[in-house]
Amino acid sequence: MAEDSEKEESGGGGGGGGGMIKIILLVVGLLVGAGGGFYLGKSMGEQKAVEAQKLEPAAETVNKDPNSMVGEMFKLEPFVVNLSEPRGNRYLKSTIELEMDGEALGAELERRKAQLRDTILQLLTSKSSQELQALEGKFRLRDELLSRINAMLVNGTVTRVYFTEFVIQ
Repeated sequence: MAEDSEKEESGGGGGGGGGMIKIILLVVGLLVGAGGGFYLGKSMGEQKAVEAQKLEPAAETVNKDPNSMVGEMFKLEPFVVNLSEPRGNRYLKSTIELEMDGEALGAELERRKAQLRDTILQLLTSKSSQELQALEGKFRLRDELLSRINAMLVNGTVTRVYFTEFVIQ
């Protein structure tokens, strides 16, 4: 019996040692995880800083004067057209503004207003509502308008076409 009590006293500490190893492993695991997270965070931050430095020279070359960022604008009267639909029951109401590369083009656009509106009307009526409802369709229409308008001009070019109103019903 005396031997049993000695075993109990010396054996009681052995169970606590296993728990201590688990705690040490847990702490080491947490430290490794924290170190890895810190390393990843730091390396990602450095990559973002390098990317930002690459973009800075490009940002410096952009002219920040708001008047020089947008060219002269030529506003057209709103268009209301029937779209190319099988049953013919859809229409488009759109207001378009043209950005010109110079002020001299404004006089030519004013002189050619009837020709310009006719060209735009022909293109708009050839489109279906399904084509124009998607964002890609609007971009395609914008590109087509730009090329057709510039094909008729002599004194300059239209640099951008803006839809300031675009409603399909």
